[in-house]
Amino acid sequence: MTIMIMFILISLILMKGVTCSSLASGCYTSYSAAYQGKVTNCQNQNLTQVPSDLPKDIVVLDLQDNLLISIPNNSFSTLRKLRFLFLSHNPLKTLQREAFKGLDKLETLEMSCGTLSLGRNNVPRWAVPASSSSEEIGSYRKYKWGNSVTLTEEMFSYLSDICVKKVDLSNNKITQVDGNAITNSTFFRCIEYLDLSKNMFNGGMFIPVVMKLYFMENLKYLDLSTLHRMSSYLTHTYNTTTLSGLFTGQPGCLPIPPSLSYLNLSGVSNSNHVRVGVTLTQSDHLSVLDFSRNEVLDIPAHLECCKNLKLLNISHMKIQQNVFNNTNMVTNLETLLVHDVTSDDDMFVSPTEPFFHAMPKLTRLDLSGNNLQLINKNTFTNFNKLENLSLARNRLNDLPEEILTMVWLKHLDVTSNSLSVISKYQQTLLDDIVVNNGSFYLYMAGNIFSCSCGTLHFIQWLQETDVSLDDHGNYSCILGDGTLSDTASFYARRTFQWRTCVGQFWLAVGVVGNLIALLSLLVAFLVMKYFPKIEHHVLQVLGYKPGRRPKRKDFDYDAYICYESAEYDWPCHCLFKELPQVSPGIRLYLPDLHDPVGCSQAEVTIDALSRSWKIVIVLTENFLKDEWIHFTVLSTVRLMSVNNAISDRVLLLYRDMSLAARARVPHLLLNVVSGEYILDVEDSPHFWTHLCQCILTDKPTALF
Repeated sequence: MTIMIMFILISLILMKGVTCSSLASGCYTSYSAAYQGKVTNCQNQNLTQVPSDLPKDIVVLDLQDNLLISIPNNSFSTLRKLRFLFLSHNPLKTLQREAFKGLDKLETLEMSCGTLSLGRNNVPRWAVPASSSSEEIGSYRKYKWGNSVTLTEEMFSYLSDICVKKVDLSNNKITQVDGNAITNSTFFRCIEYLDLSKNMFNGGMFIPVVMKLYFMENLKYLDLSTLHRMSSYLTHTYNTTTLSGLFTGQPGCLPIPPSLSYLNLSGVSNSNHVRVGVTLTQSDHLSVLDFSRNEVLDIPAHLECCKNLKLLNISHMKIQQNVFNNTNMVTNLETLLVHDVTSDDDMFVSPTEPFFHAMPKLTRLDLSGNNLQLINKNTFTNFNKLENLSLARNRLNDLPEEILTMVWLKHLDVTSNSLSVISKYQQTLLDDIVVNNGSFYLYMAGNIFSCSCGTLHFIQWLQETDVSLDDHGNYSCILGDGTLSDTASFYARRTFQWRTCVGQFWLAVGVVGNLIALLSLLVAFLVMKYFPKIEHHVLQVLGYKPGRRPKRKDFDYDAYICYESAEYDWPCHCLFKELPQVSPGIRLYLPDLHDPVGCSQAEVTIDALSRSWKIVIVLTENFLKDEWIHFTVLSTVRLMSVNNAISDRVLLLYRDMSLAARARVPHLLLNVVSGEYILDVEDSPHFWTHLCQCILTDKPTALF
């Protein structure tokens, strides 16, 4: 039995040695299915040089977070199968010319160190051959900016035949890359992933390099974000006759590599006095474009590009309303990030045109952090497949109902807004989304809700709804006395809260009911005691004065202005303006101005005619085509037909009417109007004076 246990222990030890072996340098080697080979991990071993006892058949070597200052020649010459080399986070200062000799199968090189430097008296041996002079070194010129790096053709000379797919040179204080190193090297032609972010490229010297990026025929990922110390003016213009990509008016053309699918230009013009205008053309493979954090980046209204773009990020920028006018750019867009942006105008409140155009494939939209308080009703009309919408960190005090009717929506983020309650109608819409889609996620943390009698329905809904809520539906809320609590605690005491709220309601109902009863008794007593006096006063108020003929002052209006609804401009802006100047205090009734809302149009018209001293009908070419004009004319004739001399109650104004149109005026209208009250409209003081006299004349024969 003891022998068997010892055998098992020895077997486990041997098995462990196969899967993970330790080297004298402190590194560990193990097999990785992901890399399909052996991986040596030397991270955080305080190494000052590349270990010499590395296995020859490893495919991955991780030397990150060590103390490597220099990489001598032939440091990796025995590692013929090495495909991935990670050197980031080392204080590297010198790289000898043949430091990477022998790495014929190298695919990925990550060297984000932040310490490679080139000062006045400190030139890395990787950058300068030993036989070169201090001022001129072949195609390399020494630039003295202090603590900076220039990547020259000499640096990549021995790497020219190595096909590396991934290179990470971020955060290395690089100021320039020799363009010849790109065009004359298999090393660069094979690259698929290139990270040059967080470097110190000088704008004027960076342009020629970017122009050569087009020769990286396999490049798919390019990161140029957060380039420090750029100091020149870049402007990119459209030119269909040259290579596809970025084009500049000053100083030249910046073409996009033909296979590029990811482009990160985040922060390239951030707080560095750089004016960048970009026009992208014929970038058919580009699927991810990041323009974010560019304070002075000017995106034109029409980007002639990116018909296959899947993700666009223009966050942390100042943008214009017409940025999405190019429908070609947004046709296949799936993700749009527009958070933390600024604009001269309020983007979503009463725009002159819709902020968003049709985006038939958009599934995610981020509008967080935009200080939005109101959103126009039709802002999201063109989103037919939107699943994820973020409106976090705004000032919304209500959920836009348009959003709650979007059938594809699955995630809605309204965290950190100004919501206080969700109405019962909105609760129903949210529950309907769950019924139709099977699930719905609503994020509302960071809002201070109201916990009171009026929001009991909302507090109960939070705990009982099938909508998936963040923080399990427990949010901060303010109680009726102003103290801070949470919705879960309020719900736990819902029975007590309900009784309190119901008691307050019925107390208020009882008090109001008693007051109404007392008031009713008082009114009944006064009516019974003073009925004759009240009756007499009511009859006088209603205008019942037998034997007295009506006068102009008995009517509420001096004239009812009748006109075709399509021709409202002249009556409302000319007639209504000129008559009060001739006769101050004249009372005119204009339907567009005085008709009450929500009432029967026929009743309103008849009532207004009855309360008007005169009726002025403005006749135009097509006035009888308006059904309400025809109704008004018939009502006028019938209302006046009870009088003996009704012609002076109606005035006709011919305004720009041809003889053919005058012939179509109904006889029933002409029968009630005398010839002296049929006037042609003239733009003269005499006309307005005469019209006022016709309206204000107080002839008894004109009424009876």
